[in-house]
Amino acid sequence: MAAHRSQHRSKAFWKVARLWLLGGLGLAALGWLFYFLATVGPKRVDPSVSVSSTLDDPAMVRLSDEIDELERKYRQAADAKLSTEDASAALTQALAKQKELLRTFTKAGLDQSSRLTRLESELDGVRAREKVTQVDRLQIDGEELLGVGKVDAAGEMLREALRLQQEINRSAAQSRYKNYVRETALTQAVAAVDAAPLRKEKDSFLAAARQAVTEQRWADALTAYTAARDAQARINREYGRTRYADLAEADRLGAEIESLNAAGIATEIEVKAKAGDAAMVRGQAVEAAAFFTEAGTLQLQVNQNYPRSRFVSSQLIENLEVKRQTALSFDLAETIAGLDREITAHLGKRRVVAADQQLTVIGPKLEKIGADYPKSNRLDGALRTKYAYLALRRENLRALQDAVYDNLLPLPGEAERQMLATEVPQSLFVLVMNTNPSRNPGRALPVDSVSWTDAQEFCTRLSWIMGRTVRLPTIEEFRLALGEVGREGWSSQNSEGRSHDAVRKQAGADGFVDLLGNLAEWAAAEAVTDQAQIFGGSYLDAPAVLAKVPAELRLKRDRARNVGLRVVVE
Repeated sequence: MAAHRSQHRSKAFWKVARLWLLGGLGLAALGWLFYFLATVGPKRVDPSVSVSSTLDDPAMVRLSDEIDELERKYRQAADAKLSTEDASAALTQALAKQKELLRTFTKAGLDQSSRLTRLESELDGVRAREKVTQVDRLQIDGEELLGVGKVDAAGEMLREALRLQQEINRSAAQSRYKNYVRETALTQAVAAVDAAPLRKEKDSFLAAARQAVTEQRWADALTAYTAARDAQARINREYGRTRYADLAEADRLGAEIESLNAAGIATEIEVKAKAGDAAMVRGQAVEAAAFFTEAGTLQLQVNQNYPRSRFVSSQLIENLEVKRQTALSFDLAETIAGLDREITAHLGKRRVVAADQQLTVIGPKLEKIGADYPKSNRLDGALRTKYAYLALRRENLRALQDAVYDNLLPLPGEAERQMLATEVPQSLFVLVMNTNPSRNPGRALPVDSVSWTDAQEFCTRLSWIMGRTVRLPTIEEFRLALGEVGREGWSSQNSEGRSHDAVRKQAGADGFVDLLGNLAEWAAAEAVTDQAQIFGGSYLDAPAVLAKVPAELRLKRDRARNVGLRVVVE
């Protein structure tokens, strides 16, 4: 029991003692750290102790004075504008002695180091002035020699100028002597000198190639063009910053090479195209189409395989396809043209039934040629429009013809030309045009408010129906129908301010009605002009005006409620 208590007391003691021991060690470590921090770094300088005994060394003072004397001589030489060699010699000696001073007296101070830097800069500046003058002279002389073709001599001078300029730019001379732009220019000039023989070689190959082309020596031309292209590619690659570099020239030479490779095919294309044209002249359409097909296939090969050659042409492919389709559609187009002549003849002779039978035949053929050969020159868009229109008017063809013929009268002394006795009534205009622009509506009233273009379209459609040429009358034909003494029509005095029916009452001696008054009428005019005449006056004009047989110019696009038309059928 006593032994157990003794052991317990011993453990408690060491536990407490260990805490005190660790605490003491910690305090000791903190004390050492404080001492270390307090003693590191700069030490207090005792002013009574000299930093270096060399600062007042007589040998250093003497050497420094010698340097000052050399600098004074340099200044005097510079102020007196003596030779650069004298100034440079003084500075060179001063710089050598300054280096010796710093090498001997290592603690000479910052002032001596600064003087070394200044002397080096001034010496480099003196030398740079002389080098700048040399660079100027060498560059000018070198460029002159290069201009007269003395490439080797020019190269020597330009290289020396570049070397000197690089020395200046890398020296400690003042910035006013440095010229990095000139260094770049000289670098390019030297490169141009190096590239000149290659450029001359390229030009020689190019001249040989062109001569071979002139003499049609195609193999020699291809070889020379290839050599010229390779030389230009090398210039572009190795001397890309010179004036001889030209990416576009390399591309042009490549295009010439492709053109030569494609020349044989292009000749074959031309031969086959001409053979196709000759076959068409002979009437051998199928044979012609085969030639055009072969030519088009070859041209497609040229476009795909030699895309930079001058023989590339999408337009030629299009033209050959047009010729091919024209040839293939030849027989069908001839059949359609024959049917058109027959239908027109039937309608012109008022054989409407026969014309109607042919209309059922021509329609499908026009659809076929349009679907199978849309690029054929024999595909007549106007013809397709004509027969599409006639197909819609098949049921009314006879009635329309009768309405026109019943109202036609021959022009006096002109049996081959007949003119409507009245102005075109709205009833006829609507049947032909399927529209009525009139502002004064009425089936028996003359159509009004038509432009000259509307009148022309009416004539075109009526020509299809009649199988004869239908057109607007000329002014001379109006006067011929009117006769020497015209009969007065509806005027401002008797019209009550409106148009009246187009009927054959109060007809003149030759049977024509309202040549004067009622509505003014469009006359024939050249298609290229923008004006046309209207003839005869209208219900808005006084009798005295109508008696003078008025005719005036109007813009073709004009529409007026007092302007209509009548037609001539040849």
